[in-house]
Amino acid sequence: MISTNICLNDQAKKLLIKAAAIKGISIESLASQIINEAIQGQYAIINEDFVAVPKQKPALAGTEPFYFLATPEESGIPADEWEMENDYS
Repeated sequence: MISTNICLNDQAKKLLIKAAAIKGISIESLASQIINEAIQGQYAIINEDFVAVPKQKPALAGTEPFYFLATPEESGIPADEWEMENDYS
């Protein structure tokens, strides 16, 4: 299951609410049915072989995250901002 946020215009929202009420199901269930049918109808021609495989690793693959290990004297920010940035309480 994938959870996602979608944007609907006001007219689509009103229609979805009315249609769910008529069918007697939740808005979420109806929206899921509509999205599933639309995706399968429009993108059924795409198969596993069609999806492009990256030819090389992304530039940052396998790199370590950056750690800022400076002191207030070495940093480029004022000391009062340094204290605020490093206050972990």
